[in-house]
Amino acid sequence: MSFLSKLIPARFRKKKDPIEEVKNNLPKERENIKKSFAVYCNAHHNTNDGKLCPKCSALLLVVMAKMSRCPYGITKPVCDRCDRQCFGEAHNKAFMEIMEGSRRGMLVRHPMMTVRHKIMKLGVDYAKKRQNDAASEKAESRRKARVDRLKKRKEKT
Repeated sequence: MSFLSKLIPARFRKKKDPIEEVKNNLPKERENIKKSFAVYCNAHHNTNDGKLCPKCSALLLVVMAKMSRCPYGITKPVCDRCDRQCFGEAHNKAFMEIMEGSRRGMLVRHPMMTVRHKIMKLGVDYAKKRQNDAASEKAESRRKARVDRLKKRKEKT
């Protein structure tokens, strides 16, 4: 926003497109995953300075390639809270093992990143809970409407 546009009251400024307000979560998620892999590999496979062993680097390449093709696009949720696993069964199991194994090391080495990631997880959990509540409420209202229609039909006969 330029200096002059800040002087113009908000009601006279051009409204932002809704597309501009969507957060792109992919770069943060990629950075979190890379650092988690480095922490895990340094602790479990005796590598140094954030370098990865061949097994971890191969898995990281698979994960990054699959993330770029995520069906959610830039609005993707945190991978371990996602309902659609992109990596396949074997890769997903290894990925979750690495993410779980690096939790303590990430808290020590990258505390702010870990806290932000945890907050993102809570946000995804909250959104899923609201979505499930709305779906169950909608189903319940449909069921009640169906019961009411059946009662009215029985009363007519």
